[in-house]
Amino acid sequence: MTSERLMTPEEEEAARAEVRAVMAADKLTMRQVGDAIGLAYGTFSSWMGGTYNGRTDRVAADARRGLEAIRAKARTRALAPRAPAFVATPTAELLSGLLMHAQHMGEFGVAVGGPGIGKTTTAREYRARNPNAWLLTAEPVHSTPRALLDDLAEALGVEARGLSSQKLSRAVTTRLRGSGGLLMIDDAQHLTSQVLDQLRAIHDQAEIGIALLGNETLFARLEGGSRAAHYAQLFSRVGLRLTRPRPTRADIEALIAAWNITGAAERALLGWIAKKPGALRSMTKVLRIAHMLAAAENAAVDERLIRLAWTQHSGDAGVGEDAAILREAA
Repeated sequence: MTSERLMTPEEEEAARAEVRAVMAADKLTMRQVGDAIGLAYGTFSSWMGGTYNGRTDRVAADARRGLEAIRAKARTRALAPRAPAFVATPTAELLSGLLMHAQHMGEFGVAVGGPGIGKTTTAREYRARNPNAWLLTAEPVHSTPRALLDDLAEALGVEARGLSSQKLSRAVTTRLRGSGGLLMIDDAQHLTSQVLDQLRAIHDQAEIGIALLGNETLFARLEGGSRAAHYAQLFSRVGLRLTRPRPTRADIEALIAAWNITGAAERALLGWIAKKPGALRSMTKVLRIAHMLAAAENAAVDERLIRLAWTQHSGDAGVGEDAAILREAA
């Protein structure tokens, strides 16, 4: 028994026309659209060309559902505001100075702080503005020197296939030597003592700057009172240190100003949010949501929408009484 067709041939052709229109409007390739729709390239391309031998109506139905998802994504992005370009908060200025010193003096720099103070965004901005600056993000998988060397080789354009760890280390070092560069490692608290020692060897032999960025546990490992002996060689090479457990009031005010939020109640509420876990990162996410809510209502961002955005972001409906928020923000 043949199952009922989901679409007529005419409806299938209309679906193909919709796909072509989306491809032309958004300048997408057939592979990109197929991936977004969730169809294998061979299936999707043959259906588009009218040569698919299977249930073409099912492919057409999948394509039409996928197109609606693509349109929904486009509508969401259209409502989403663009966050301000990099904001040079006081903490970002200090961190940029540390990175510059590490690069030009060929030293180790270490910056630690809580999440959302701007370490990652500052490092990305520094990389964008300075030649021979590379940024890697450490992960728990970087538990061995080889794992880090592979990612570092990829970033530097060094071919790693077929090389032993020793030869790869030499190849990476050779690429870096004389570059006057800076290697930045974000989330460096994930690095083991062996990996840190590998970085020390690269620093010494290539004579480049290295900056480690991470949370408070990074400093605890490197300069705590019970510091293990195998960290001593690295610790002695640290030229600059920066500790910022949370954003300063000046940091918060700089970012609020960049979003053009001027109302006293709104600024106080945002200041309260910025002191919660996630700090400036959470405040930015809340502001994005608030701007989307405002766009949907054709309204301006106000205290009500910021409160609603905070609830949607955090799942916490209780943001406190006004007086309590004002006291904490102050």
